[in-house]
Amino acid sequence: MENTFYCSPDNLCLVIGSATKDNIHVDDFRQIPLPEGAMINGIVTDVDLMTDFLDTIAKEFALQTEGTSVNPLLANRSTIVVQASNILTKILEVPPVDEVQVREFIKREFTQYADEADTPDELFDYTILNQIGPGGGVEVLAASAGRELIDDYNRAFSQATYNVEQIGIGVESLIKLVSLLPDLLGKTYLLVNTEASRQTIAMFLDGTFRLYNGYRLISEADSDAWVAEVGQNLASMLQFNRAQRGQTELSQAFFSGLSPTNLEKLRTDFAYLDIQIEHFDLSSIISVSNKITPERQFNPGAFLFNLGALVRR
Repeated sequence: MENTFYCSPDNLCLVIGSATKDNIHVDDFRQIPLPEGAMINGIVTDVDLMTDFLDTIAKEFALQTEGTSVNPLLANRSTIVVQASNILTKILEVPPVDEVQVREFIKREFTQYADEADTPDELFDYTILNQIGPGGGVEVLAASAGRELIDDYNRAFSQATYNVEQIGIGVESLIKLVSLLPDLLGKTYLLVNTEASRQTIAMFLDGTFRLYNGYRLISEADSDAWVAEVGQNLASMLQFNRAQRGQTELSQAFFSGLSPTNLEKLRTDFAYLDIQIEHFDLSSIISVSNKITPERQFNPGAFLFNLGALVRR
């Protein structure tokens, strides 16, 4: 089993589980309000406060699981998913070279037009999207993030004695998650994730990731005004696609984080967009342990980033 952690604007989302090539098994989960002042917009603002919070979570988890001899929150390998506006991404075609040279290539792409003073200690990473021809290179999603941003996450979890193995980004988790769904193979669609105060939209064209946008939601969660914001952001993405890509028409949008009532309201109020609005259904690839009773029903839509982080490519 592995632990995955994602900090939404309001909550620490935890999933303990494992993944195969066609299934994700959820052993346990938690959604816990973040302490005030510990984080803002996905950035750790008080490492010590975050460390104390994580330490308390581990101790409470041990008590809730009847004090088993080994605390899985501390013993399991942990992956942290970071979602912040100052993480930059680009889709790049990389020549057939080794990993060290790929990272150097990516670094040059992010820094070639910037003064050295404007690009302090940055970290660069990538995930492969497509092979380019039989003898060519690869198409990658490259990412750039400040070392301090990543180090603060690592320090908070490590000081609380969690076994941090990897720190990834939200869009990478979504790319891995949809790779498990055969019905989406080769399809063109939008994947829309809604949280109380944030919405993200990922665009996949012919099954390959192409664009990712984030939006702040300012209305009260689940209100009519909040649903209207969600719909207007969808409209903006569709308008952008039509202006930039012309012939590539998006006909489906899959939503997570919306109640059935709000999903139906979205369909009604934004029918003029002429796009099929559907619930993002993960039931075919999710199994849960007997720890997760009907009283503790697991809602996959609230844990998309965690679930994708469990998938290995």
